[in-house]
Amino acid sequence: MLYLRYRRDHFLAGQLSPDAVRSQLQQSVNRGAFSEPEDVLFSENGAYNGLGVVEFRVAEVPSQVDQDEGPSYSFFLRHEPEELNYSHSEIWSDQIPATGGFRRPSRTVSLRFRVQLCSLIGLERVRIEAAL
Repeated sequence: MLYLRYRRDHFLAGQLSPDAVRSQLQQSVNRGAFSEPEDVLFSENGAYNGLGVVEFRVAEVPSQVDQDEGPSYSFFLRHEPEELNYSHSEIWSDQIPATGGFRRPSRTVSLRFRVQLCSLIGLERVRIEAAL
């Protein structure tokens, strides 16, 4: 499982809005193998107080998104542990053919990726309800 923070206004008609995912990715998530949903909201200064948490499976992250004009992009999880959060990971993108690093997706690809991912995340995926 992966855990993602969200705000209450990120849910529209029972569905997570693409606005809940960063438009140029390197989206922060926590790996469920190393954490609990509550861990996603940890911050020494309370920066995430009032936010909620949704869950989704690694296999639900779209692995490739194409566009009519320009390169296709692959998407994958990269473990990016932080000092106080070993489970921290990011969703990265790379062009196809792969360069081996992060490549910022086009706006078209980014939106298609976010729509595909968020279409799978309804209210049943909420693990902590957002107050804000």
